Amino acid sequence: MLTAEIEITAYHANVHFDNLVISTGSEETPSPFQLFLASLGACAGLNAAGYCENYGLPMQGLKVIMNVERDPNTALASLIQMQLVLPPSFPEDRKTAILQAADACFIKNHLATPPRFETTIVE
Repeated sequence: MLTAEIEITAYHANVHFDNLVISTGSEETPSPFQLFLASLGACAGLNAAGYCENYGLPMQGLKVIMNVERDPNTALASLIQMQLVLPPSFPEDRKTAILQAADACFIKNHLATPPRFETTIVE
């Protein structure tokens, strides 16, 4: 199982994969799949942070924790779980709405209605 933790601020996301940290200027070379997961979690987290900013809600300590289960036969992701960690002072009556904001991630929506893919050779 691959685990990722995304730390969120108003306009920035730092993604940590187990012992790998992806951030500007990092000398690490993440795999394309790790970059995909990072963009998915960062998208959900930044949507949640945007919701907090729009409504003047606390976002200190806001983060997304992702767990990915893979099918042993295909190595493809069979389950991607995203857990939103909220600040302790986050209002109870806003929890459903912030989950909806995180769930509205544009990248995740692409998976719900996947695009066609075409690969060609250019000479």
